[in-house]
Amino acid sequence: MDVLYCRRDRVHAEPKAARSPAVFLHGFPDSSDIFEKYVVDTAAAWLNGREIFTIDFPNRRTNPDRVPPLSLLVAGELWHGGSLQREVDALLDATVAESPTGKLLLVAHDWGATCAWSWIRRRPSAPVEAMVSLSVGSSFRYDVLEHGVGALQWAYSAVFSLGYYLPHRWIGRLIGNLAKHAAGYRADDLDEVYRDAWHYWYGPFELLLLPLKLVGFRYVPPFVGFPFPVLYIRAESDRIATTAAFESHLRERPDCRVLVLGTGFSHWFPEQHPDLVLAQIRDFPPLRPEPAL
Repeated sequence: MDVLYCRRDRVHAEPKAARSPAVFLHGFPDSSDIFEKYVVDTAAAWLNGREIFTIDFPNRRTNPDRVPPLSLLVAGELWHGGSLQREVDALLDATVAESPTGKLLLVAHDWGATCAWSWIRRRPSAPVEAMVSLSVGSSFRYDVLEHGVGALQWAYSAVFSLGYYLPHRWIGRLIGNLAKHAAGYRADDLDEVYRDAWHYWYGPFELLLLPLKLVGFRYVPPFVGFPFPVLYIRAESDRIATTAAFESHLRERPDCRVLVLGTGFSHWFPEQHPDLVLAQIRDFPPLRPEPAL
């Protein structure tokens, strides 16, 4: 398929690579800039010898020219499982085809992690060597049995969608300040965050469906059928983006690890605290190659 809106960049070439390439994906807002401290960690054992790619959704910084129209977003959701999801699928499949091992190392946050997990769920033998999943777990639940009153937080998408449907400066200031003061986001261009709000085009529809979802409508069983090791790190505020079953499964597996950060860490901890996250990645045993005999 043609990839019209997402973009894959090779940010580090490794002509004689024998290890799985690393692919970094992020979501709203920003771009792969969130990983600028990670993709240069090539001397560390976990990244050494790998080609490195980033996948960018349309965003105000690195991929600003092709924001998808609402008609495509709605049609994609209704008939194709999400048009942008299909583009991510195509880019990941292409990277697998180029991989010397036939597998990938995935490092994903926010909507990038959502799309990566969706790609994995539809492949019984997912071509993944390992995954570093930041903030977002393998599947969602919206109901009060999982999240209690915290499930109401899913309504946030309706607020952020204002930047897509009412793209005015005063809306931009509102969304920027909400992201900063309510969610801990930091940026020099807060008033421009609304330009990335197309991610939340479904917000008004979510308000209509949320009362039903709170009592189990569209319930999807937690996904734990992945064979590869996972390092999962989240902030306390990311609880709605994961499930108890997913985290329990990881804790039971010796090749996986869960880290829940304490108070003071926002959803954007990968960008705001890269040294902490990198220390965890470097110390994750499945990403440390066996020493040569």
